Amino acid sequence: MLSSRTLARTIVGAISRPLHSSIRSSAAPLASTTCFRAMSSGQQYSNEAPAQEQPINGYHSLSGFQNKPESPSYFTTNPVYNELIVNLDHTYRQHRPVTKPSKQAQRPNWLGKEALTAAVGIKSLKTSQYRLIVSKLNLLASLTPRPTPVEAIFAQYSKTEEQMAQKAKPRVVDHLGRAQATGRRKEASASVFVVEGEGKVLINGQEAAHYFNKSQDRDSLLKPFQVTDLLGKYNVWALVSGGGTTGQAEAISLGIAKALMTHSPELKPALRKAGCITRDMRVVERKKPGQYGAREKFQWVKR
Repeated sequence: MLSSRTLARTIVGAISRPLHSSIRSSAAPLASTTCFRAMSSGQQYSNEAPAQEQPINGYHSLSGFQNKPESPSYFTTNPVYNELIVNLDHTYRQHRPVTKPSKQAQRPNWLGKEALTAAVGIKSLKTSQYRLIVSKLNLLASLTPRPTPVEAIFAQYSKTEEQMAQKAKPRVVDHLGRAQATGRRKEASASVFVVEGEGKVLINGQEAAHYFNKSQDRDSLLKPFQVTDLLGKYNVWALVSGGGTTGQAEAISLGIAKALMTHSPELKPALRKAGCITRDMRVVERKKPGQYGAREKFQWVKR
């Protein structure tokens, strides 16, 4: 008795034999018809296979051929930015053995975020990317004496004398009695308007008690008024975005302190002593690869 596998092979073979024979019989008239058409048109018919395309410079065909990119950064998401970082690192490593890095070297005034974005030639630049570019430029600024290629880079990304001569417009109180100022902290940015009143504070259209749940954030928000004994004498209207509650509260506090100096410049010493008009540059340190966080390591396991 035949097994199921043997029976299946027998059936498949019986079906495939007529198919092969029919293909061969139909191929013969086709070949003869092709030969007859070639002879009638005066062309020489040959049974030889067509000549293969000769390889050019190691490639079998030119179809789909592209020039090799000049830099591996071509394959990244932001090739212009990545190429700039690579070039800055290469320039520093190239000239560091020849020169002596010095922390006391004078640094140029670098372009702002928007101006540097235009100088690099990209649409937008993140804050973290801008900080990384500035840190690389500061490393180059520590080289003394500065080589010519480094000076060429500084001329491209530093402010000119005309830009340095431009001074910020003095803050004034408008016709409605409002003083406007901007405050920043971490990733938060706040635009603050301060006007004389009964002490109301509105943040993005909400009261401060409803906007900030933590008492610590509310205390840091009103710190400039507490230092100057002006609590309850000014109304505040702020528009804030970005960051968390702590960063937003401290950004609004910085804006309030600047606006109070517009109303009363004599408050500057008290605000300066309390640290209310100094921009806090501290940011959260980034997480490192292979670690639990910025500094914390994974628990060591023997096996």
